[in-house]
Amino acid sequence: MTNNLDDFTAASVIRLIDSIESGCGRGFNALIPRMSSHEIDRNEALFKAGQENRYEYLLLSGLLRSFILDAKGNETTVAFHSAPCVITPCIARSEITKSLVTCEAIQTSRIVQFSQNELTDLMINDENARRWGNQVLQAELVRRARREWSLAAETGAQRLERFKKEYPDIASLVSAKIIATYLGITPVTLSRLQSSSRADKK
Repeated sequence: MTNNLDDFTAASVIRLIDSIESGCGRGFNALIPRMSSHEIDRNEALFKAGQENRYEYLLLSGLLRSFILDAKGNETTVAFHSAPCVITPCIARSEITKSLVTCEAIQTSRIVQFSQNELTDLMINDENARRWGNQVLQAELVRRARREWSLAAETGAQRLERFKKEYPDIASLVSAKIIATYLGITPVTLSRLQSSSRADKK
């Protein structure tokens, strides 16, 4: 069920915005009344590939992932979203108005959403909002570039170690199958690499 933001949730939103780019939270006060919050259950999709979606999302609690399907229906996980964070901006996950990825909850999660168009209007009129939006998009582009480099240049073992460093709290919450699709390896290879890593530490 969708609700307007209460005072606590509104304050959490401002803190999240400021944590990404200091001093930008106040620029969003005008947008707060237009935001809404809701909870999504484990395995529930926040949005799906191929469907129209023109929203931006802030994750206040929980864990989600974004994934794509190939022509055979095989999944590739392209991002994890661990609270508190901004979920991949609409412009970076959509073609025209349709989503290129599916985003689903790994845990029950609390989401705040608002219109992409309203954010764009705010960025045009408010320097702080514009600075924040540019920072979010830049961070997403850097994340993608590093992931692409890792998939092309690193071994499976190196990718696994990078994953453990970047997402230290996620490994115990996500299935081996999902982790394998993120690392670009098979679940069997992941199991072998994990066994080898444990043996090296003894």
